[in-house]
Amino acid sequence: MRPADVTLHVAVGVSSVVLTVLGAVILKKLLAKEKIPKKWRKIGTVEDLIIYPVKSAKGINADRLFVTEKGVKEIEKRDNSIELRDRSFLIYTSKDREVRTARQLPKSVTIGIQAAENGIILSAPNKIDLYLSLPRTKNDIKVTLTWGSTFGNEAFWCTDCGEVVAKWLSDYLLNKSEGLRLGYGDGSQERNVLKDHKKWAAHYTNMDNSMAGIFSDLAALHLINKSTIDDLNSRLGAEQKVSIKNFRPNVFVEGPEAFDEDNWEHVKIGDVVTKVCLECLRCIQSTVSENGEMSKEREPLKTLEKYRKSDGPFKYGRMGIYLRVLKIGKIRKGDAIYVPEKINQ
Repeated sequence: MRPADVTLHVAVGVSSVVLTVLGAVILKKLLAKEKIPKKWRKIGTVEDLIIYPVKSAKGINADRLFVTEKGVKEIEKRDNSIELRDRSFLIYTSKDREVRTARQLPKSVTIGIQAAENGIILSAPNKIDLYLSLPRTKNDIKVTLTWGSTFGNEAFWCTDCGEVVAKWLSDYLLNKSEGLRLGYGDGSQERNVLKDHKKWAAHYTNMDNSMAGIFSDLAALHLINKSTIDDLNSRLGAEQKVSIKNFRPNVFVEGPEAFDEDNWEHVKIGDVVTKVCLECLRCIQSTVSENGEMSKEREPLKTLEKYRKSDGPFKYGRMGIYLRVLKIGKIRKGDAIYVPEKINQ
């Protein structure tokens, strides 16, 4: 894509500031109305924390993360590298500006990312590492995450990261000199998931616009219970076993019984308090291995749909829960996981 092909959307500065301030005020008022439980009981611990700076690329395991309303980010770094934020980069097509994930490009999960000074380093098998400076000037490219009529499409605004990384991605993922580009989001965009995903919101009444991350599918924080994955693996063949890499959560917990998360309404981790907003329904991306290969047998999706099919309007297999952040703060590996003393069973 040539620079001339990129449509620039310049907003009036004063209006942007006003909208940002109003959005922050509205969010604070909404959160102030939430009733946060006062008594909690421990049910497990944090087994692992993972951040995915590039949507559908390789995750990074972390000992500690800071949880914001827009998702997790790195903290307490001992070098001059930037603090990476969850799903703050996305891959999109040059021609139609459609977001591409491992659903269409399974090989994308093999792309690694590392924080560097004022930027990032991308790596991939048999590719030379690429250093990329963070964009200094916003150019507001409108891209679309296409889910189809069932789930509803959603438009994101991102800043294009330039020609060099576009060529690098296109070469690795398409074996072409062009076709893909990389977009960056600084977290300033406010998403309207209630409008863009009306069919979801009609059933999952705990959904709220404040739950949305930068470029996450729906919510900013995603949790999975180890026992639920263990139960799934007990039903799969030896060559079909899965790990959390198939499901890409931010928080992996150990201790609760399998499916116990179906009953949770609130979850407390370290300083952070969250509200469960909906179950995580699984698509074809869960069949992609960490090596970037998609299962020809549709596993584990096929098995998951047999015994963990959603009771909601979308009859997909479910694994994990999406959380809305009520109280921001730090979380660490080994932190205790709490739910309210009295929950609906």
